Amino acid sequence: MNIFALEIWYDEGSICTFYTVRFLDDDRELESETDRFFETYIQRDKYREEGYILFRLLTESIGNKYGATDDFFNRYENKALSLPPKPYSNVEEIIDIGINFPLRLFCYRISKHIVILFNGGIKESKTVQESKSLSMKFYVAQQLVRKIQEAMYDNVVFISENERYLINYDYSTEIIL
Repeated sequence: MNIFALEIWYDEGSICTFYTVRFLDDDRELESETDRFFETYIQRDKYREEGYILFRLLTESIGNKYGATDDFFNRYENKALSLPPKPYSNVEEIIDIGINFPLRLFCYRISKHIVILFNGGIKESKTVQESKSLSMKFYVAQQLVRKIQEAMYDNVVFISENERYLINYDYSTEIIL
């Protein structure tokens, strides 16, 4: 697997900090996986509204109102999770999304205060593995979660004292795995 950086994607939330993955390809820095997802689906007329709904769910509901609670993270995709959540909750924002939401964004919830976002796509089949738009991104998300879990287990990556940030073994926020 390629070398990648974990970097803050959105930390203005009062409760939750979001990270993303950016692959490092030789000397050329690529766009983050989460930015690719939102640029793809917010720029497409067909999924623009759904892209904004998912963006608001992340930044407003999870980031500022509730944090990364179980209500928002109930779509288990092997090691990773996907958003939006299944609407089996009393949280109004989740109920409003409904069951047939077409987009899926893969992620890894580390705590109520830290979530790492990956990439995603359109769920056009019964399972994400059968969806053309999602199958490869599903596989990549599984590999990323495995590498992040290993780094945390090996004490290469830690949760900061205030529980809002990830830091590396030398207490820097620059994390390259």
